[in-house]
Amino acid sequence: MKSHRSKPHDWAAIVFDEAGIAVTTARPAGNELTVIREATEPHVPVDGQALTARYQVTAQRLRQRLDLREHKIVTAIGGDDVFCQTLRLPTTDAGELKQMLDLQIDGLTPLPVEEIVYSFEPLETTATETRILLAVAHKATVNERIAALEAVGWRPEIVSIDMLAIFRELLRQGVLPSGDQANTLVLVSPSAANFIVFSSGSILAVRSVMLSDKDFIRDALVRTLLAAEVERPGLIAGKTVFATWDESLRTQVTELADGAEVLADSVVASPVRNICFDAARTGVFRLNLLPEEWRERRHKARVRQIAMRSLIGLAAVYVVALVTFLTMLGIKKAQTSSVERELARLRPQFTSAQELHKTLLTMQQRLDRERSALEVLREVSQLLPENVKLSGFTFKKDANVVLRGQAQAAGFANEFISRLERSELFVKVTPGGQRIEAGTGLTKFEVDCSLKTAGAAHGNK
Repeated sequence: MKSHRSKPHDWAAIVFDEAGIAVTTARPAGNELTVIREATEPHVPVDGQALTARYQVTAQRLRQRLDLREHKIVTAIGGDDVFCQTLRLPTTDAGELKQMLDLQIDGLTPLPVEEIVYSFEPLETTATETRILLAVAHKATVNERIAALEAVGWRPEIVSIDMLAIFRELLRQGVLPSGDQANTLVLVSPSAANFIVFSSGSILAVRSVMLSDKDFIRDALVRTLLAAEVERPGLIAGKTVFATWDESLRTQVTELADGAEVLADSVVASPVRNICFDAARTGVFRLNLLPEEWRERRHKARVRQIAMRSLIGLAAVYVVALVTFLTMLGIKKAQTSSVERELARLRPQFTSAQELHKTLLTMQQRLDRERSALEVLREVSQLLPENVKLSGFTFKKDANVVLRGQAQAAGFANEFISRLERSELFVKVTPGGQRIEAGTGLTKFEVDCSLKTAGAAHGNK
């Protein structure tokens, strides 16, 4: 069955840096993307001017040169402004994955939840497990850019991460290693070195460090590769490729590479072009760090606009209807009796449909629903003692869940297992053994919990 798609929108990417604001607009045409226009607007610093105010002044000058009203807009933050990590969660739909992260986000970042914005994208999915890339950023950093664009009437739909957009475009060009080893892209910006470890095109680890001397960068690279080895044990180290889009950094990047491969200037396009191209390619679930409050503001503004237009339309319709009513009043009276007869004829069918609807609702309430991964994770989180942390969660639908964790002492682990045994979710709880980890003194444990079916649980109540 063929899908009918509307005419694709032009895209505009807007990127902020210390020097100014850069814009690239592109138009999708089939599988190709055509750059329509590229422009930059330098900052004109004013003593004592806040960063957000400077962004707004520069954006206002740029707006006088560009009309982006018909474009979909994407902006981005740098890799050094975001913290990325990979996680494994039970396989389920995107909505439940988001709810699982909402429950765990306090333990995944040292920052207060109200000060951050986060998003994720799936990397690999199996029947039981989904590996995701989680990105966390300071909300204030994102809001500086959004506020500047909103102030001039530009409303970005996506907040991306520049290093990930560049990585994906380099993969599409085929200039990065494609083997199943642990390959690394070291992307050097004016302020940071961004490390992306990948295998067969799939990201294993992401890290950014402030740009420094060669020894510091090398140490950071080794630590990032170790993190990737934890993610996929036994993976053989592959090639390391250095790259930059800034010509002024070429000599420094060559020195950092120390003989490793360095991509040519012509291969790595500017961040703004890569971000525009990456956003314009549809059909793939990507990270979006746009804070929820901006989405809500736009929704409310759209509702107000629709309501105002509706009121105007209703007023116009009322006037027309009144005139029509006065003109057609005689005809309507003649038709009244016919309408009443038709209503009487249809009333039994309407009553029958109401009864059928009630029957369907009753049947739906009696349907036995399977336990969801989110329900089990919620129950386990509530039972978790303060001194016990989970390190693994393997869920098999309607069968069992295997929990792995660590506790400061064996007594805390046993307390957690005892709580699980008293839970109405599980029909059987089988400890899988405990061991004390050398060095830390932590008690590692594993427990297999057999799930009760939802119908059996309801029947026991």
